[in-house]
Amino acid sequence: MKFLFTLLLFINSTLLASEIQPLTEPWVPYQIENKDGLSGISIDLIKEIQKRIGNKKEIKVFPWKRAYNITLRKKGYALFLTTKSKERENLFKWVGPISSVKIRFFKNASREDLDIKTLDDAKKVNSIIVESDTVTTEVLQKFGFTNLDLNTLTNHRLNKLLENKTDLFPTDEVSFIYNLKQQGLDKKIIPVKMEAFFESKLYIAFNKETSDDIINRWKTAFEEIKADGTYDKILERY
Repeated sequence: MKFLFTLLLFINSTLLASEIQPLTEPWVPYQIENKDGLSGISIDLIKEIQKRIGNKKEIKVFPWKRAYNITLRKKGYALFLTTKSKERENLFKWVGPISSVKIRFFKNASREDLDIKTLDDAKKVNSIIVESDTVTTEVLQKFGFTNLDLNTLTNHRLNKLLENKTDLFPTDEVSFIYNLKQQGLDKKIIPVKMEAFFESKLYIAFNKETSDDIINRWKTAFEEIKADGTYDKILERY
């Protein structure tokens, strides 16, 4: 009887884990949208986890703020990749870390007047364009920045930097440089002299009402992927 009860719990946990809807945002080289569908480091990883736990939900791509709010408010959703800041830690349940991110300031290459070597230098510029509800914004606000220009759309932020309508754009070093090279903009937009001012681990965030059984199923699958070498093979692709 005890065995049957345990088996039923396992089956129920598996079924529930398979009902989780993964959400993400466009963010190369982690999440790449192209004519053939979705690819990228984290896309391949999530698909591998889905395969191992029997989750057949199609990954949905939304703008960051929408995906974040859906996962925050609705049971049955998971968001990847996201940072586990102190402000967010108790808002979600977490699996990972999956990867890491380094945040660095970028500027228009024509702005020779902007010699940014420290955070205090960055505090003196007129405008730093950021996205709301991101760890970058949270960190800068914690550092006491009062010159932040909140803007929702990535293309708008990049265009404002290209048009010198803002001074600095803090963002993930790896993905942004990748994007700039893809668009032929790596000579027009460059990193400042100051190195990354923040580094954080990236996780899968689940709605807080997600059961611990489901979290453990996802976590176990991820740990197996790391242990058997699949994770390293995914990284090698990119």
